[in-house]
Amino acid sequence: MISIILPSKNEPKISQLVEEIEKLYPGSQVIISNDRYGNGKGWAIRQALNHSKGDLIAFLDGDGDIKPKMLKRLIPFLEDYDIVVGVKPISGLWSRRILTFFSRYYIALFFNLKIDSQTGIKIFKREAMQEFYNNGWLFDLEILSIAKQKGFRMIEVPIEANVTKKMKLISIWNTLRESVTLWLELR
Repeated sequence: MISIILPSKNEPKISQLVEEIEKLYPGSQVIISNDRYGNGKGWAIRQALNHSKGDLIAFLDGDGDIKPKMLKRLIPFLEDYDIVVGVKPISGLWSRRILTFFSRYYIALFFNLKIDSQTGIKIFKREAMQEFYNNGWLFDLEILSIAKQKGFRMIEVPIEANVTKKMKLISIWNTLRESVTLWLELR
């Protein structure tokens, strides 16, 4: 069975997304991890993981930018890998392209991860899902870093995405700040 966790902070399309997942993956467990109280995306995911029952655990952002059918693109790679991460093409505004390029370079340099940790679609074999403590946006970077240290195999697979939101300067700053803190904690 696959447990599909949808992080959501009052996403308007969440019920439509759940219906689509249930049609595509009958028998799957769909868990909406809601951060109503502002505790952070990592906190909400950790709460959802406590209720997950599947041998496979998937994260799929609840904003609808990535369609649930993209999980079908990742699943076959679980035969050879423990973790499969979707990677979206670098596109859109030049500012977003430059920021994405530097973000991926920064993560590769400081965390030794050549995986796009911030795309909102990932799938794990249960044994590869690592305990994590980060409550913010970088919970998945922490999970992937620990999994790599423990020798779990991972790959990124191209996916299609329809990114509609602009990046906010405060989000970029918070991500940079959180990543420095995480890097110091994992050393």
